[in-house]
Amino acid sequence: MADKKLEKALYGPSMTEVALGAVLGLIVGVLAACVYLVFKPVSQVKEMPKEVSRSVVYYIPGNEGSAKSKNWQAKQKQFLSNPTFTFDLVEEELNAWASTLAAAPTAPAPKPDAKPPAKPPAKPAAPPAEAPKPAVDGIFNPGRPNFKVVDGKLQVGGKCLLNWYGLTYETTIVTTGTFKKSGDSVVYSPETLYLGSCPVHLLPAASGALLSHLISRVKVPDEVHTAWAKLTGITIEGTTLKFVAQ
Repeated sequence: MADKKLEKALYGPSMTEVALGAVLGLIVGVLAACVYLVFKPVSQVKEMPKEVSRSVVYYIPGNEGSAKSKNWQAKQKQFLSNPTFTFDLVEEELNAWASTLAAAPTAPAPKPDAKPPAKPPAKPAAPPAEAPKPAVDGIFNPGRPNFKVVDGKLQVGGKCLLNWYGLTYETTIVTTGTFKKSGDSVVYSPETLYLGSCPVHLLPAASGALLSHLISRVKVPDEVHTAWAKLTGITIEGTTLKFVAQ
């Protein structure tokens, strides 16, 4: 043991120790950079600026609430009742459907009574209570998705509430990609994935796991899952998604 200490004092750390220290330093540096970028907000704009900054991640949400979205319910009804129904959707229709996924639960209406309840004696006005915060579960809590068709790809974006032992931070998540067959199912295949300004797609293992987790957190009716299993393909033509069923 004394010989090893003397050798280390004379010749310094071994090559193995140097390599291990370099690897650990690189890992710590990458993690620190990822955390910084996750907390760096994206720039939400209506159109791309003339002078684009390479250090900024730009996000243009898809259109919502236009006349183009009025037929989505009829198309959904046909799709759910007829597995062979082939139909097209534009981003406005997708966003109209997405708005139903984030509907907040409402309190049950009070039951009608035979007699109106007696009014309690007046009390001094109390200061207004703070609105209850929405419950969070886990680290990643995605909000309502927003869809946009751009350059032959589907962009999916929205807010994501990060929760770390009660400490919360709202960031934006944006992904672009296309659809492909995986076994007997049609799945979304991302090409880019940003959590805040962090390009998660540069970490392939993390990208796939994170997206799968986020998709699983979005509550979709069981009847939609059942009908989705009947799809044989989804293609993007211009600004339209074409859903092809069996």
